[in-house]
Amino acid sequence: MTTSFYLNTRSEFLKLRHTSAFWLTLLAAGFIPAINAIICIEKATDMIPKFRSTPWVTFLRYNWKNTAAVILPFYVILLINLVLQLEFRNMTWKQVYTSPRKYADIFFSKIVIVQILTISFLILFNLFMITSAYTINAFQNEYSFSHKTIPWHLMLQLSIRIYTGILGVMAIQYWMSVRFRNFVIPLGAGLGLWMAGLVLMEWDQIIYYPYMYSTLLFFTDFTKHPDQLPKLIFNSLTCFVLVLLLGFWNIYQQKERG
Repeated sequence: MTTSFYLNTRSEFLKLRHTSAFWLTLLAAGFIPAINAIICIEKATDMIPKFRSTPWVTFLRYNWKNTAAVILPFYVILLINLVLQLEFRNMTWKQVYTSPRKYADIFFSKIVIVQILTISFLILFNLFMITSAYTINAFQNEYSFSHKTIPWHLMLQLSIRIYTGILGVMAIQYWMSVRFRNFVIPLGAGLGLWMAGLVLMEWDQIIYYPYMYSTLLFFTDFTKHPDQLPKLIFNSLTCFVLVLLLGFWNIYQQKERG
């Protein structure tokens, strides 16, 4: 079973070679660090004082705030749509379902691919941030990135938190993208739910709104609200597991799939 699942997941991964999934991952990961590098170089007089005391920590937060709130949710919504639409576009779902594979294998191997690409996005994003910081330093050495230690622990902590926060969105979008043949439905619903979350940020029950977990896990001051961190992580993980299982059951019960 393990070997079969691995081989089938590898096969799913190879299907993406001729799609824009890898370019999407690369460009999405590098977008914010590249923009911030240009801003820091072009507006050095205004920006240098902000980075003087803790350049790396400030730069990490400067990059993560836009990525956690906007880029990562948008990336995940687009990525899942792209991965699932590959079968719809090529009209190969029926072929996949009639192949000698267990349905659980088919359903979960694709979500593993999404996980791998999302983790790759986070790794690339951190590498681009470091590259961006040293590029800035090469043009304006007053930023002093090269004289300070990279806060690896903080980078890892933020990456794990934000990744955990996006899992709920991942499961919901995955279910919708498998369920609906028309790509506009999951794409439009995902973007609509994400934008609605931005509007509802001041809502006292926002902690139960999956599309805002990655944003909340970055912007919440857990020194003032220590109880919020375990709640957000638990809610996101619970949402991920329950929605995936519900989605699996829902699709499995359909008489006609694909």
